[in-house]
Amino acid sequence: SSGINAEYGQEALERSQRSNTKNKRETVALMQRVNTLKGSLAQAISIAEQSTLQRLELAEILQISDTQEKQKRSYLKESSDLRVKEVKKIANAKLKSCAEILQEKEVEHERTMAKLYDKISRLKMQCQTKDDMIQSLSGESRSVSPS
Repeated sequence: SSGINAEYGQEALERSQRSNTKNKRETVALMQRVNTLKGSLAQAISIAEQSTLQRLELAEILQISDTQEKQKRSYLKESSDLRVKEVKKIANAKLKSCAEILQEKEVEHERTMAKLYDKISRLKMQCQTKDDMIQSLSGESRSVSPS
């Protein structure tokens, strides 16, 4: 009976050792699988972080680009406003100059007209004087003519 027990114990020991070896292999395989999954997870996390960083960088670049575009529009508007003001200044100066020239021409024209009216008045007076002389001469000749 003790031989059977020893044999039975031996078999049980061998089964236990095989089971233990099988469990160790499965454990090693599972540990390798866990390590592989850990590596994949670390890689996925790294890719996600890079992707997030890239999105943040892209958002920052877009924000900078938007800011630059706004600054450019603002500069162009200010520049345009300055050019308009400059053109208005020049136009006003030319307009003022033209108004002054026109005023000078009007004054000149008034002087010329006054001189012409003076001349016309003198000519009329001369004509009147000649008419008077002619009339007085013709009146004398009537009175001198034989009756």
